[in-house]
Amino acid sequence: MKNSSNAVTIRDVAQLAGVSPATVSKVLNGTSYVSAETRDRVQAAIDKLNFRPNTIARSLKKSRTLTIGLVTDDLEGVFTMSMMRGVEEVASAQGFSVFLCNSYGQMAREKAHLEVLMAKQVEGIILLSGYRVRERGAPALPLGEIPVVYLYQYTHDIHAPCILPDDVGGARLAVQQLVTAGRRRIGFINGPPKYEATHHRHQGYQEALVAAGLAYDPALVRTGKWHEQSGYQLTHDLMQLPEPPDALFCASDSLAVGALDALHELGRDVPDDVALVGFDNRHFAQYQRPPLTTIKLPLVEMGRLAGQLLLSAILEGKSDHSLHRIPCELIQRQSCGIEHPHNEEQARVRQ
Repeated sequence: MKNSSNAVTIRDVAQLAGVSPATVSKVLNGTSYVSAETRDRVQAAIDKLNFRPNTIARSLKKSRTLTIGLVTDDLEGVFTMSMMRGVEEVASAQGFSVFLCNSYGQMAREKAHLEVLMAKQVEGIILLSGYRVRERGAPALPLGEIPVVYLYQYTHDIHAPCILPDDVGGARLAVQQLVTAGRRRIGFINGPPKYEATHHRHQGYQEALVAAGLAYDPALVRTGKWHEQSGYQLTHDLMQLPEPPDALFCASDSLAVGALDALHELGRDVPDDVALVGFDNRHFAQYQRPPLTTIKLPLVEMGRLAGQLLLSAILEGKSDHSLHRIPCELIQRQSCGIEHPHNEEQARVRQ
């Protein structure tokens, strides 16, 4: 370990890792490709030597502040923190800090936050919708040349990358799993029609039925609020049909928990009598009895991609104006009637 009078340098790291100083610089800046093996060796040397790059000097040399702004409309939203975590992971790995602001969905607040962020000379902005996928307009303040990324929302008003979950594909996964479990009369409990996710999950439900050679029956579809109470009431309604469903796909885990309560109350065994799949992979899903099979939203992955696209624009000048739909995952547990793997990681099925 070197003392303060003999500070660790990039050359020290390079010597220990067996690479050139230029390679160490590439790893630190993330501006060029370096193999995973080399990157790991360099990182191990950095950790062993407790090397800390002079970020102030780097920022002055490059005329950079090494900061980005993240403006969300719902700091306490169910999904917000997971997406923020993904952004922060990528940003911190590249030496960037994230300034977090909450607009509460108010354009005046968003404008005020953007003014402060621009005054601090942040190098990029992420606009994050914390509670629902939605279309929105341009940022509340013109950002000039500052790159911007839309996360869990999208726009047609400016050229910017937009990152959304693939709700259609996720719903297909859920229904495919129930079909694989041998179910043929699959009911669907959906959320309010004002949410885009509601329509996309309905679309995926229909597509999966058609792909499995099953007829779409509107009598098996119910729509309510995202609450447990809706799931409970709508399940009672569906189970009163002359031919009740032998499986239920619920468009949220909250709906699925309500459905599970109703099925228990009606004396229907889950999964033997009725198989059940939810959506979102909320923390409580695994603690139900039986544990709830569900579709995991790729929230952390979406945050990481937002960070990657923003830093690519900042560091490399890469322009991306695409709409990215990130695949969901099936988290298989006992409620769907297929044997539960011992290791939940083995239960993850990517679309």
